Amino acid sequence: MFPEVENLNTKELTIQRLLDGFLVIVDNNRNTFVPKDLYQEKNKAKYLDFLGLNDDDSVILADFIELADMYNVYSMSKNDYENAGKSSKNIKFQHASSVLLTSLIKENLERTDDTRVYLNIKDQCFEMMVLKGVNLLFDNNFRFKTKEDFLYFLLFSIEQLHLDAGSVPVYFLGMIEEKSKIVEMTSRYVRDIRFKKLTPCEL
Repeated sequence: MFPEVENLNTKELTIQRLLDGFLVIVDNNRNTFVPKDLYQEKNKAKYLDFLGLNDDDSVILADFIELADMYNVYSMSKNDYENAGKSSKNIKFQHASSVLLTSLIKENLERTDDTRVYLNIKDQCFEMMVLKGVNLLFDNNFRFKTKEDFLYFLLFSIEQLHLDAGSVPVYFLGMIEEKSKIVEMTSRYVRDIRFKKLTPCEL
């Protein structure tokens, strides 16, 4: 696509061609959501510092998610940011969680009272989003090594949110197969398991 792509961290970045340039989607666990009323541009690095998600070799960016009325603050390496910028003057950055949340909110526009759990499975980690209608109740990233680790994080989060594992719909997304051992074990404790395929624009 462009020479600089060879110098980018392709495990964290996806490049998509737009009509007027390029979109770089950053897919890492160094992000946090901040309500619009609490967000201050000058303090955006502090949100990540507080969570230990920032370092001296990072650039801090933020996506405004209009449907959620909040910002997604995230970091990416300076090297990736600078190399991506060399490829085109018309380049935009967006975090994968922003893309996913926007898509899920659009799906739930008419489900104002429904609570749903979404598990985006990646390589030895997963992002858990819980929405009640269009409202984001919970978002966190968990690293796991075993299926028991996975189940512990899931059930503990469900308990802390005062949800009923026997009735709340739990959607699996991302790098997961329907017949995986993780799904099999989860089904012993969660009754309503569903699967959602991500479109290219949702990663």
